[in-house]
Amino acid sequence: MKKLLITLIMSLPFAVFSSTLVILECELLEGGTIEDVKRINSEWVKSVNKLNDKKVSSQVLEAVLADNTEGFMYIDTYEDSIHWGQIRYEIKNGSIQNIDDQFDSVSKCTSGKMYDAEQS
Repeated sequence: MKKLLITLIMSLPFAVFSSTLVILECELLEGGTIEDVKRINSEWVKSVNKLNDKKVSSQVLEAVLADNTEGFMYIDTYEDSIHWGQIRYEIKNGSIQNIDDQFDSVSKCTSGKMYDAEQS
């Protein structure tokens, strides 16, 4: 019991202060609006959070000063890379296909990056 408690206490800072960030750079398609993107993204967050006990958060970033002010980005935050993999597996198996189809109708993502982040 003592070993279990020590293990939990030692891992707590890493669990609380680390996460996996996915950054997607995207463009609006003709007829799509940033309001559409935000609405669909909110639906996406609600849906993926029903797939797993761990929670995902997401932000839509609008360009204010950038080389491409027509573009936007998503920053999705997962508890860790395993959590990201679990969600990707569910999405690839069609769990939220209708929401993916909505994204595809208003935007196209051209690049993505994944980072492990720790608070310092």
